[in-house]
Amino acid sequence: MSGDVTLTIVMPAYNEAANLAPVVKELLDAIAKQPKVDSFEILIVDDGSRDGTAEAADALAASNSAIRVVHHPENRGFGGALRTGFSASRGRYVTSITADGEIEPAQVLGLFAAMGDADMMLGLRERTVSTYRNVLTFGLNLLMRLILGFVPDATTMFIVRGDLLRRMELQSNTGLANLEVLMYCRMWGCRFATGPTQVRPRLSGESKVTNVPTMVRTFWEMAKLRRALRRRQAAHAEAA
Repeated sequence: MSGDVTLTIVMPAYNEAANLAPVVKELLDAIAKQPKVDSFEILIVDDGSRDGTAEAADALAASNSAIRVVHHPENRGFGGALRTGFSASRGRYVTSITADGEIEPAQVLGLFAAMGDADMMLGLRERTVSTYRNVLTFGLNLLMRLILGFVPDATTMFIVRGDLLRRMELQSNTGLANLEVLMYCRMWGCRFATGPTQVRPRLSGESKVTNVPTMVRTFWEMAKLRRALRRRQAAHAEAA
């Protein structure tokens, strides 16, 4: 039942068989050291993986009752996996963490412990990346400014009230799903808090997000998001 769990950690996983178990172990170790998290669930979303991620996720769930797994029969994209996890969450607060090890679990839990009475805690990114990734980020920010009219803060992660999150009609299948959550919270006048975070290199394998094909999909998602945002703002103004 929703609300019986203090914190839900959604973990999208696409072809992360080698990284999944180490990341979950690090997350469990970090949770054990954080007294603010008195109950939790780890919700792994296997996004149509073909490398043994599904079997690794099921094995983790069999070893710990706090771990649940949802399987996509085919790949729906990072945002699609997030949306599945968010809608299936049961926590009073919900966050997400990637299965590649780029985000240290202790940072997420530290943000949760520091959020106070905020509705949403934003982790603002502090990192050094390659020239290639900087170019892609510049391109994405340019698209956001041209299509959406603004560039959000460099957010690596967030923690949000679960009751708010589960009311949101998210539609993005890319990482823009995270931006949609932020936009809803801004539209609803939520209370925000922020804290610094760092990103480290992924444990193994290549990024499924930072590449040109994903940028192209993000462009179309952004155009749809702009239209949806205008409809939502109009509806919100009428209801106010």
